[in-house]
Amino acid sequence: MSTTRRRFAVVAAAAIALAVPLAVQTANAATTPSAVPAGAAAVPLAFTPAQILAGVQANMTTAKKVNSKPHINTQTRAQNVNVFQVASGVFAYSSGMAIDTDGSDSDPDPDHQGETTWQDSNGQALGAHRVPFYVLGDDCWDRTTPCPHFFYREHNITGRQFALIFFNGKVIGSIFGDTQTANDQTTSDNDSRELGEASVKAAQLLGIPSSGTSGGVDSGVTVVMFSGSSWVVNGTNANLNTNAQGMVQRALDSLGASFGGGGTTPPTTPPPATTRFEAEAGTLSAGGTVDSNHAGFTGTGFANPANAVGAFVDIPVTAKTTGTKTLNIVYSDGTTVARPATISVNGTSHGTVNFPVTANWDTWSTVSLSVPMTAGANTVRIAGTTAVGAANIDSVFLS
Repeated sequence: MSTTRRRFAVVAAAAIALAVPLAVQTANAATTPSAVPAGAAAVPLAFTPAQILAGVQANMTTAKKVNSKPHINTQTRAQNVNVFQVASGVFAYSSGMAIDTDGSDSDPDPDHQGETTWQDSNGQALGAHRVPFYVLGDDCWDRTTPCPHFFYREHNITGRQFALIFFNGKVIGSIFGDTQTANDQTTSDNDSRELGEASVKAAQLLGIPSSGTSGGVDSGVTVVMFSGSSWVVNGTNANLNTNAQGMVQRALDSLGASFGGGGTTPPTTPPPATTRFEAEAGTLSAGGTVDSNHAGFTGTGFANPANAVGAFVDIPVTAKTTGTKTLNIVYSDGTTVARPATISVNGTSHGTVNFPVTANWDTWSTVSLSVPMTAGANTVRIAGTTAVGAANIDSVFLS
């Protein structure tokens, strides 16, 4: 369970900490998947953190509010936190951030408990210093159905459920890792109506003071939770952080597509230099298929090349001008081995690129390389070099 803490004494300290310049990760650094080969850097896709946060905030309207009673800001104790359904199956709230230290091996907070509510894929308690996680109430405090407060069990949310956390121009991936006190437990300052607590690791990634007794911030943190089984993050304490960060761009793009499809449309127009070309619009060699059985893809599906040496997908790509471009390939490899592939443009090979393993088949990553393009129509071929064939290919784009 989340620790029992009295927050009034630390609010002033947290406010002072906000005035101090922080050494922080940039949004792009935080969202770059670690499983990217040397010389092939991951780059942003169509939607940026700033665009998506603007879209989330535009959809946090009274009509989309989920709770009928306000939640308690864990850090300040004010009852002013509301939850909004900003897209289908996606819920968001803005609050402060208190620091959860549960499950940590060594810890400055004497009140922390040894075990978090949720565990990693090996059944081990999550470590707050290693895993970026957020905290929700353990049950419906009001004991009514539907709950007048936001209650995760009513919204297809379970342990290790993925969320984006935005703060001060940065975004990270996180998981649902711990809960606030339940009704049948002794409470002091915290109860299951509270929102706005996250782990030491989450605070560190966002540049928030991460002490369990004097850290945190009073406001400015936005948490965006993605419901459903395809958004549950698997892994251990050793790699859950990496796996969560590897899902950030997929989540940004998923929300961008949702916002652009109707309703309240935020400023989510992709950068002019970025145009996506869907792999399913291309041609696959014998045995390859266009599939849609894994979540997170854009367009109508993705290319699944045959499991064979040389099996390929040809993708039509249009370039505005002749010259060297950065070709970015969005792919997924949910196996345990990387899948190298030769990349050719208009029949000329430009070397072999490694496609590292992703967290699962629903997780999409990006590899990049420089290639020459001709103004107008071009054909990009991605051909596997091993017996398992190439990775699943969702799309490519130029930058």
